[in-house]
Amino acid sequence: MKPQDAVRVHSLQMKRAKGSVTFCDVTYLRATLVVLALDQLDDDCLDDYMTSCFHAEEWARLQALEHDKRKQSYATGRIAAKLALKSHHDGLDPREISIGSGVFEQPVICVTYPGISETGISISHSASYAAALVFHRAHPMGIDIDLPAKKDIGPVLSGLASEERGLLDDLGLDESAAATLIWVARESLAKTLTTGMMTPLSIYAPSSIEADNGIFTLRYRNFAQYRTLVWQGLKGWLAVTLPERTALDVSSLPWA
Repeated sequence: MKPQDAVRVHSLQMKRAKGSVTFCDVTYLRATLVVLALDQLDDDCLDDYMTSCFHAEEWARLQALEHDKRKQSYATGRIAAKLALKSHHDGLDPREISIGSGVFEQPVICVTYPGISETGISISHSASYAAALVFHRAHPMGIDIDLPAKKDIGPVLSGLASEERGLLDDLGLDESAAATLIWVARESLAKTLTTGMMTPLSIYAPSSIEADNGIFTLRYRNFAQYRTLVWQGLKGWLAVTLPERTALDVSSLPWA
């Protein structure tokens, strides 16, 4: 398989009803998602992508990391982010962009480049995938892609309130699917809010979970301004959080 076959680029098609606030620039409603299938990329392919995408500062950060697992997650996440940026902004040379970390470890663009100062990035990775979502900061979004290990399923479910367990039970999912659904949803919401998992998990409690044609939609008790869409895959589940009043064409996403 060719390396490029392991890279999936999705242009998200979104619409938003006109309201009383100023939100007239259609570029706010553009977003690009890139998903890398890691089992289809060998070390030589990853090295080639890093060479064609990494800024000097990113090379330095990569070399400073001590553990191989952390190096791989950093490298694959940054590759996905750079490919998303390149697809989202025509003519961009990803080597001129440095993606660093904010005070809450959120990815941020650290090098000024014409036309991208208002661009936001969300990055996620798992054992099988690396993913990145590029969007306009005026329209906050976040992603997560994961498949929790068997040992994590029990702790995830045992930490849920009875109301949350009831919502999951009504879906008829097995324990692994139920844990994964709630896991990726709250991770993507936390990334959108730039809180990470540094607040009590109960604050991310869903108020409803609906299933329709394989897509799960979660709305939240404490964050009514957002909703999360979740797709199930064989090697990972993908969650995208976006503003509640924004319509998203789900056919533009993987696993839809």
